Amino acid sequence: MRNDALLDRSPLRALSTQARGALDPGQVGAIFGGAGVGKSALLVQIGLSHALRGVPVLHLCVHDPAARVRSAYDELYAELSRGGRPGERSGAPLELERHRLISSRPGGVDPDGLDALLDTLEAALAHRPAVVLIDDLPSGADPAPWRALAARRGLRLWAALVTAPAEARAAAPAWDSAAVLEAGAEAATLTPLREAGAPATGGPITLDPISLLLAAPPAGAPALPPPSPPPAACTLYSGGATGAEAAFGEVAEQYGLREVNFSFEGHNQARTAGREVLSARALSAGDVSLVYVAHRLHRHWDQTESLRRVLQCQWHMVSHADQLFVVGSIQPDGTVHGGTGWSVELARRWHKRVWVFDQNHEAWFCWTGAAWARGEPVIESPALAATGTRFLNEAGRRAISALFEASFGPRPAR
Repeated sequence: MRNDALLDRSPLRALSTQARGALDPGQVGAIFGGAGVGKSALLVQIGLSHALRGVPVLHLCVHDPAARVRSAYDELYAELSRGGRPGERSGAPLELERHRLISSRPGGVDPDGLDALLDTLEAALAHRPAVVLIDDLPSGADPAPWRALAARRGLRLWAALVTAPAEARAAAPAWDSAAVLEAGAEAATLTPLREAGAPATGGPITLDPISLLLAAPPAGAPALPPPSPPPAACTLYSGGATGAEAAFGEVAEQYGLREVNFSFEGHNQARTAGREVLSARALSAGDVSLVYVAHRLHRHWDQTESLRRVLQCQWHMVSHADQLFVVGSIQPDGTVHGGTGWSVELARRWHKRVWVFDQNHEAWFCWTGAAWARGEPVIESPALAATGTRFLNEAGRRAISALFEASFGPRPAR
């Protein structure tokens, strides 16, 4: 489900005029301010804004225990959801827990330590953050090694630093995005200094002194834009088959995404851009019993070697991606029709964000962890996979185009 109504008062809205999420993947941002002004609460705001959109977040707390930071998330969510519909209030906490991990690091953290932690989280918990929050770094910390780590892993990285306003303005140019937070008796003030590698264009923002929320959305302000990465930073993993896969690839090419289309010897593809022929050894990594697949999807096929290899290719597609987009039809039992349903089962098993455009209902549905919920998707990760039916209809084709336009804007002119 989408939680845009819960995010109208997020200060991230005012920091995101030039870049979605105020940072592009591979960039680093700083929240400067004196001790006790609310920098930690502002990091929670950023974390909540991303996690409620399904973007995986890692929040590292140096001084506060993890339980206190989790409580801050809960209190902020309760404030944001006040007056919301019961369905939104019940669904969002699950969404938050699935996409946010809090880790207490009382000894502090350095880039090498974070790099090792990210490897551990991916191996042990299948958690691959797209946003990392560090509370806090020493004043005067050099952003260069953090930027190198963020660039290598495709992260958006925010850090809080205890810094006086005058020093913050001097330090800001070294960061991609930066803002200084100052406390007042009746309101707090957040002043953007940098945004996504350029000087900030907006002026100071007035926030509630307790919650650090915007008192109300600015008059006429659009919805908070999705934190989509730049198209050139994205890779589409697919199979290049006739129908939905080829259509995803055609639109991806127009936007400038890199493509990887997995295949195997003897496989005919409708789309061969970025073709990667998997060896027998590579295919075996995704080996699965066809009896087991039939049991999970509640249907039966002729158990051919070609089908086995297609399912093995789907394993590679989903394992490389953070988000999966499928065009097909959702069955009454919750599975997705056809062999492409195996990619959905893999994504659900690995707790990845999965969206299905149901051609029968002409609507997108997201798996919440318990059920399919109707919504409107955007591309939120540089690594995405796409597959679907060979029998793509016009509604499905329009849905694919609309997904890219919602994520990246109008289709580039050719």
